[in-house]
Amino acid sequence: MHDKPRPRSEIVDAMKEAARIGGASLAENFARLSALPILEKGPSDFVSAADIESERLIVAHLNAKLPEVAVLGEEGAASPDGGNGLRIIIDPLDGTNNFLHGIPQFSASLALMEGDEVTAGVTFNPLSGEMFWAEAGQGAYLGDRRLNGSSRNSLAHAVVGTCFPYNGKGDTDKAAREMAAIMPRVSGIRSPGSAALEIAYVAEGRFDGFWTSGAKLDLWDLAAGVIIAREAGCLATEIDGDGDPLQCRSLVVAPRQFHRQFIEIFRSTRAAGGLNRAAPAA
Repeated sequence: MHDKPRPRSEIVDAMKEAARIGGASLAENFARLSALPILEKGPSDFVSAADIESERLIVAHLNAKLPEVAVLGEEGAASPDGGNGLRIIIDPLDGTNNFLHGIPQFSASLALMEGDEVTAGVTFNPLSGEMFWAEAGQGAYLGDRRLNGSSRNSLAHAVVGTCFPYNGKGDTDKAAREMAAIMPRVSGIRSPGSAALEIAYVAEGRFDGFWTSGAKLDLWDLAAGVIIAREAGCLATEIDGDGDPLQCRSLVVAPRQFHRQFIEIFRSTRAAGGLNRAAPAA
């Protein structure tokens, strides 16, 4: 047992190592996809041997390196609470649907929580080798390169990401209203299928924003991305602009020059009781 409080940087290093280990197993299983057993947890909610193996490897590495830190995985793996308020939450495969359809866009994502606060996050794309990570007060990075979000200034030139609800999971009508409000104002909308990567793309500047409120996302889908985006200088709030997105499960992430515009679009859409058909932004 670690007697003195461990520097957070050591915890982050262990999280990055664990993400690489889990990600390596995902890449191996992706290469032999047709042989993988798949279970259905619920309607359109699948878990494969790849999810389970990635989580097992990540948890084992964290338990060995950080025995004083509690671990909780999406697929149920857990380790005891160390009594210090430290907890790492794991999404061993964010983008399971992509993975199972042979679409090469998925990640392993880990977030460190100290009490109720997220203080570090790691999102690893095992196929590209891209490691997005952040530590509270220390900035956000892609590998060793510091991230600062998009420098574009016109919403009309923006590309934004989102997650769609599907098969009864979430509010499809709400998502459709939001889409109709955003589409005339931006250059493009993308839904690659891994929320963790999409939020990291906002931090990196590939996307100029990300939002979700109609889709049903959980803490492990969002936590790492939120701190990565915030440490890159972006704003991450719930969709009304005020509450904690990790409690509300609605989220708008954007660089400062766009965040207020997105919030106002969603507010005016709801105030109008439906679709906002204002002219595109300049």
